[in-house]
Amino acid sequence: MKKFLRSAAVAVSLAVSACVFAACGDEPAPPPPDNGGTDGWYVLENKTVQNVDTTAEYLYNCMYLKEGAVSWYEIDYTGMTEQTGTYSAEEDKITVTIGIRPYEFSYSDGVMSYSGKINKKNVTMSYRYSKDFVLPVAEGGVSFTEELFGEDKSENFYNYCPSVMMEGETMHVWYCSNKVSGNVTDYVGYRKGTLNASGKWEFSEKQLVLGPGEGGEWDSRHVCDPSVTKGDFTLNGETYSYLMAYLGCKTSNNCCNEVGIAVAKAPEGPYVKVESANPVANWYLSPDFSANKWGYGQPCVISSDGAGKVLLFYAQGTAVKTNTKVEEWDFSDLDSPLKLRSAEVREKNSVNAGGSQDCINNADFAYDPVGKRLWCIKEDFPYPTDSGIDWIAKTNVLMYADLGEDGLDRLFGSEIYSWNKSGVLQPAGNYVRAHNACIVTDPLGRTVNAFRMPVLYTVSEAKTAYPDWNAGGQWPALHTYRIHGTVFDI
Repeated sequence: MKKFLRSAAVAVSLAVSACVFAACGDEPAPPPPDNGGTDGWYVLENKTVQNVDTTAEYLYNCMYLKEGAVSWYEIDYTGMTEQTGTYSAEEDKITVTIGIRPYEFSYSDGVMSYSGKINKKNVTMSYRYSKDFVLPVAEGGVSFTEELFGEDKSENFYNYCPSVMMEGETMHVWYCSNKVSGNVTDYVGYRKGTLNASGKWEFSEKQLVLGPGEGGEWDSRHVCDPSVTKGDFTLNGETYSYLMAYLGCKTSNNCCNEVGIAVAKAPEGPYVKVESANPVANWYLSPDFSANKWGYGQPCVISSDGAGKVLLFYAQGTAVKTNTKVEEWDFSDLDSPLKLRSAEVREKNSVNAGGSQDCINNADFAYDPVGKRLWCIKEDFPYPTDSGIDWIAKTNVLMYADLGEDGLDRLFGSEIYSWNKSGVLQPAGNYVRAHNACIVTDPLGRTVNAFRMPVLYTVSEAKTAYPDWNAGGQWPALHTYRIHGTVFDI
């Protein structure tokens, strides 16, 4: 995941935690080592990468120097990195060597300062001697790249299609799951992840925060594919802070899907469906309506003003094309929601993992307001047929579009923008599929790191790996759906 550049509000939250380990505010700085040498703990005071302040990305970042040996610890949401090496000290310089790479720090009054290239990027950083620092430890939790949570695979439960919001050291994960073992009925599940001192995540138990409607209602069969953003939304005189878009349907044949919205005052709900507006993407009233076509779904929401205006992306599968639409809505008054504008997401230079032109669907989006870039991770066509699975993608492509000074407004203009391929998400280990991915964002749907892109995605094992499975149908693959994370360098 991102060693991540959070939004201002989130950065402040983690910076407060960082003060536990470093000299912050008006507190007096500890004196340099009193033994006349340089041994001891040094804690990160500030760091920039390409002139971007990344100090608040770390839960802690510190070095321990003793008798010519050095241990360098970095902990963020991706886990703990420990590097060991040697150091040599002169009067005004300390040279730390990790492997064959030397880092030359200037040294004065207990402060080590570095300026140079790391991974081809300009980096400045300083570490201050801390007499009383104690390296925090924690047990338990899972790393970002492991299976984050889920039931035992001997049971018929599935977990897939996550949506992730990072708030400080908390990861909110909404995803699709079933309520009853062996019953393929989609609900929206939620778990809260807390980052511990070892850089691992501890998750709460599953809560089902949104379920299908009553019989005959537009979403009475399944609700899934959640996407959540934060803002100010009013419904029936009540104010809500979280808005979820989701796919709903009343069919069992993967057709006639639609998009609805629900709101809550807290990430874990309770969520209230906005019945006065649902479905906001109505397939049955569409000029493209067909009873045997996929319809509308797989939504993504991004706040466009930090308040009540929201960009709503969703896939559409009609008789003539598969692509993604984007609409801007004013949801500030949900008793009278207003669609402001709409467009189709351009597909120039959108490619699959093999480099062939591809459409954009089953996609998630995030906006970088500094670089004016729209990021997208999308599934790849064609679907493979190996391992007894032909209904989900094997790979996803991460790509971006430079929107320029117009920013998100350009999505609705006549000027064509194009996509640039950044990376490919492949299944890892013994998994044969990587699908239904999402970008980890801040509460407004913006990127959380200037140089790394954290992603959660669904993994699946092979159907053929369960030859004695007695449930039949697609269950031999579906019950293996679990959520993992990965990080792209960008």
